[in-house]
Amino acid sequence: MKSLSGETLELGDGPAKLARLFLVDGNNLAYRGYYALPEEIATSYGLPTNALLGFASMLFKLITDYRPHGVAVCWDSRPVERLLAAPDYKAQRKAMPEKLREQFPHFRPLVTAFGYLNLEFTGWEADDVLATMASRADEARIPTCVVSTDRDALQLVSESVCLMMTPRGVSDPQVYTPERVMQRYGIGPSQITDFVALKGDNADNIPNVPGFGEKTAAELLARYGSLEGLLASVGDLPNGKRRSLEAHVEQARASKSLATLRRDLPFPCDPSDLVAAAPDRSTLRALFEKYEFKRMLDRVHLLEELERRPD
Repeated sequence: MKSLSGETLELGDGPAKLARLFLVDGNNLAYRGYYALPEEIATSYGLPTNALLGFASMLFKLITDYRPHGVAVCWDSRPVERLLAAPDYKAQRKAMPEKLREQFPHFRPLVTAFGYLNLEFTGWEADDVLATMASRADEARIPTCVVSTDRDALQLVSESVCLMMTPRGVSDPQVYTPERVMQRYGIGPSQITDFVALKGDNADNIPNVPGFGEKTAAELLARYGSLEGLLASVGDLPNGKRRSLEAHVEQARASKSLATLRRDLPFPCDPSDLVAAAPDRSTLRALFEKYEFKRMLDRVHLLEELERRPD
């Protein structure tokens, strides 16, 4: 991975090994599994299972590689609040592939069998559930790792919260700390929403200020601190950039609002109490047999060995 200035970054998973709590974006991971493995993977009776296999592999990796004390897998609800503010939010995204849709009812039972918790909050996305839980964990100073490839989650990174991205699969994670966010973008986690306000986000259909890309946005935020700080000094900008920003002030503020994750959703879950239950090995075996995951079946005994080891 390289920074905006072209420097090579070290993004190894050392910080994640210190985490006691893992917060996983379930929808994000399901899509990653679906596109990482061939669509042809299916049971003998015709159920597609490529996304389920990738998803199960990541949950297994959390146990065997990181041995977390607690895990919550967060799921999307229809983003009602953001759609009220911006009806075109994510409007360009394609519908969920049918073969992935067939697999979706099976993800949550799999999470439960691993001893993890499923979390969802009506009207909000998995990112907002993650943000609320991460903020609670940060306040309690619980070492936490958020697992998502959504760059919006960079705003959650703190001294207690790291972000694990898996752009090339679970075997090659990239982990961000505050220092690594600064090295990568030249700005800190608290400036990520201002960053999106200026450069936009094509994936979420959040518009940019015309003429402002990643490099320009990062350089200006490094100099002026925030969108509002930049607006207060807009007269310092070259004429083209000044005119563009002045003409799109309200759009930029709206884009920042869309990119800002909700940290105060009122659901009753205390991260201090979120301790992973022991995997339900009998249920896991039954599910792996149902999905015909022969290699995963052969690895269930590893969970027994881990339970016998001291932390």
